[in-house]
Amino acid sequence: MKGTDDRGTCPPGLAERDGQWSDLTRFLAEARAGSGRVAAVTGPVASGKTELLHNFAEFAQAEFGEKGPGEAGLEEAGFARNESRGRGEAPSGDGVLVATVVCSAAESALPFGVVARLLRTPALHAGEKTERLLARARDVADGQGEFDAGTPAAAHVLDALCEAVLRAVGTGTALIGVEDVRHLDMPSTHWLLYLVRRLGPARVLLVLTDTPAPRRAPSPLHTELRRHPHFRTVEVPLLTEEGVAACIAAHGGDAPALSGTDRAGIRRAGGGNPLLVRALLEDRRSGAPDRGIGRGPDFQKALLGCLERCEATAAETMRALCVLGGPARSAALARLTRAETENVAAALAALEEAGLLHPGGLPHPAVRDAVLESLSSAERTRLHLAAAALLHAEGAPADDIAPHLLTAGRLDDTALLPVLHEAAEHALRAERPRAAVRCFEIVRDAGVDARSRTAAEVALVRAESRVNPAAAVRRLPALAGAVRGGTVTARDAAALAVTLSHHGRTDDAAAALQRARSAGADPQPREAAELHAVEMWLACTHPRLARRGPWEPEPPAAGTAGPHVRPLLTSAAALAQVLGQGSVETAVAEAEHVLQAARPSDATVWGVESALLALYTLVYADRPEAAQPWCERLLEESLRDGQTVPQAYFAAARAEIALRCGELTSAYEHAGHALTLLPPPAWGVAAGLPLSVLVLAATAMGRHDEAAAHLSEPTPEAMFHTRYGLHYLHARGRHYLATDRYYAAAADFLSCRELMTQWGLDMPGLVPWRTCTAETWLRQGGDRNEARRLVNEQLAKLGPGASRTRGCALRLLAALSSPHNRMQLLAEAVAILEERGDQWELARALADQSAAHRELRAHRRAWTVARRAWHVAKACGAAELCEELLPSRTRSESGEREEPPPDGLGTLTDAERRAAALAAAGHTNREIAARLCITPSTIEQHLTRVYRKLNVKHRRDLPPVLQAYLPDSA
Repeated sequence: MKGTDDRGTCPPGLAERDGQWSDLTRFLAEARAGSGRVAAVTGPVASGKTELLHNFAEFAQAEFGEKGPGEAGLEEAGFARNESRGRGEAPSGDGVLVATVVCSAAESALPFGVVARLLRTPALHAGEKTERLLARARDVADGQGEFDAGTPAAAHVLDALCEAVLRAVGTGTALIGVEDVRHLDMPSTHWLLYLVRRLGPARVLLVLTDTPAPRRAPSPLHTELRRHPHFRTVEVPLLTEEGVAACIAAHGGDAPALSGTDRAGIRRAGGGNPLLVRALLEDRRSGAPDRGIGRGPDFQKALLGCLERCEATAAETMRALCVLGGPARSAALARLTRAETENVAAALAALEEAGLLHPGGLPHPAVRDAVLESLSSAERTRLHLAAAALLHAEGAPADDIAPHLLTAGRLDDTALLPVLHEAAEHALRAERPRAAVRCFEIVRDAGVDARSRTAAEVALVRAESRVNPAAAVRRLPALAGAVRGGTVTARDAAALAVTLSHHGRTDDAAAALQRARSAGADPQPREAAELHAVEMWLACTHPRLARRGPWEPEPPAAGTAGPHVRPLLTSAAALAQVLGQGSVETAVAEAEHVLQAARPSDATVWGVESALLALYTLVYADRPEAAQPWCERLLEESLRDGQTVPQAYFAAARAEIALRCGELTSAYEHAGHALTLLPPPAWGVAAGLPLSVLVLAATAMGRHDEAAAHLSEPTPEAMFHTRYGLHYLHARGRHYLATDRYYAAAADFLSCRELMTQWGLDMPGLVPWRTCTAETWLRQGGDRNEARRLVNEQLAKLGPGASRTRGCALRLLAALSSPHNRMQLLAEAVAILEERGDQWELARALADQSAAHRELRAHRRAWTVARRAWHVAKACGAAELCEELLPSRTRSESGEREEPPPDGLGTLTDAERRAAALAAAGHTNREIAARLCITPSTIEQHLTRVYRKLNVKHRRDLPPVLQAYLPDSA
């Protein structure tokens, strides 16, 4: 700081240092009056001791003028400069001579090193005479080995060195500063004590700065200094909150405006340490990347600089604390730092005094981050491994230990393997699959034998499937080899069989199942329950792999399945009941029981699969409306928690539910979203689920090119031997049927028949192959009797209860029946489909009903039903059906230019067409006249011409298509 201040006034940049400034000003005045003074400026690391000394030295020179050389023998000296710190020249005269020197731990073994540097300052240097004296001092020190101030030679040298300083001061005043006196070399320490004892009437103010070590006895130097009658201590504490506020205000002209949150952050991160507070403000002023308080380069450099100035134990303790991430006992830190407990306790106190620690731990996350970033890779690894071992020995939870092992990236102590296993399971349940993957990778790498490494690899595949299924698939060939090599346990083999079968590796899955089934005739209850769960899942999903033979696994005894396997057993049993024509009501109740407790974050092998089986149980039981709220909850939870894989599977289930509710647009969107979250290759054989919905929805909406594109997606051959393949065959057959490829459609539907009967899953709620085959033959012009037989067979399997599938079958049976029976069957079909809520099938039934009315020449009723069918079809996105029902209205709705209608309608004038439309809708001539604001006789004339042009005799014979020209209010 340049320039002068008012006498005795502390510079504004030194916040909360008025008292200390006043003390030094008084001591200097007393020294100038002929009474030497010694002041020890003490305080924590970086509390501003040096800054206070240098500012005061500048003030003294500016206030009193700098004294030139005094005694004879100093002619060779230049004007006084402050330890060559570039303070510039000052005018000569009876002023204050300033000399300062900084002690260093690196030079504490150099005899008389501090004295030499002090005497060589421009203020005290006496040329060759000084150098000869210093050379003599070094000779004495070197000759003694360990310096002994009590010898005559040493005493003479110490006395001469003191006299050299006093002669340089002469009749003037000197301000001599020695910083960090704890690093004084031993000879210089004795010289300093000699000088203190000789100050007396000397006009010298000796200012010593130091950072006392808490909880330690004072050094001999401090003990001796306290005996001096003119010794004073000047404490420089950390800044209070008011002091920090003053610092912020002092920087207000340069720094951006600080919010209340930023000010609080600066107080916390800075800890009242002036160096850190100013660094934080400098980061703000210089426009450092706005990553938050304490993230700028100046703060990080200042913090690390503070640690470097601390004792080694304090710096090591700080690093250990940052690795642990929070408060720790001194004994624990001593183990990490390899230091004595009492030394660590003292280090903690010193760090607290410096504002680098708070009583509750680290003051700010930025402090921890800066310290950890400064560690070398090897040191970071060592500390984290040591921290993990320490926490394990103290019985800490696995979730507290695992982060250290993950940061270290390896495991040296196999006793910690169970800890990582437990932490990985916790991570999966907390939806942190990436952390679980890293845990299992470390466990695998630390495995002591092939069996333990394989077990870890199986767990790793399970975890990786939650975050990156494609990566998990790449591990399967090696695991398949491990199965055949015998290094996979029976329990792991059962879980691995599920994964292998899911990704189409049927032969490898069969080998894993054989290994799982070879556990013995009397397996452990938990293993038996898990194997039974796998067998039930296979029977419902991968029937080709399901067990056959004389031995069938009995259901596990109550209570042996465990909470992780029981949901799968329940949901698989419910699905088996539905597909095997068991009690549907019981199955539905069991499925909903599973869904009540289902969570997407369930990290067990069967967590998500149990929920999916329960949802599809409701779907196949023709209860899609019951499945919808459960599925939406699971989908929302997986979306909220960022669980991509579960979200994709629940989106596919939601698409199937929407499809069976006739919500074509919604079904298409959900299925597309599922494949966006997880591309087809990652689905394995389950790709048949979302792809089948896309194909069926696109086909129903008349977007046949899109359906064909989805069918061109590559799928694994193994898919066609699973339940998912049935969905796919059904969808492909419907596409073929809609595009008039009847033989291909029939082949797919009959393939479904063959597989479903072979597997014992012949339930219409799964895939209605009978009605699909019958519809194919009907449209192809095939055997109507055989078609009728298939429909009646399906109705018999369904029973008398109202269901969506029954409504669809009744609609088809109506098409195969006489006109008289047709109306009754269609009315029943419409009523059922209205009740069950399938909009697409309801629109089809209404369309058939309209055609039946038209066939009976009930045109008015035909038009009314057609119009209703059109609205239902439009609402669910069935554009093709809308066009078939009311082509003119559909084109009008879509903005297309309307072409003249065929069959004589184009010959009608606009007035005739309006009158005919109202007549076809059932209005009387008087009503039409009132609506069109013309006379009834004019209406009669219009209708007469209409009858002639359309070749009809009565208004009941008017075609329903005329009503397309009615306004909605008509």
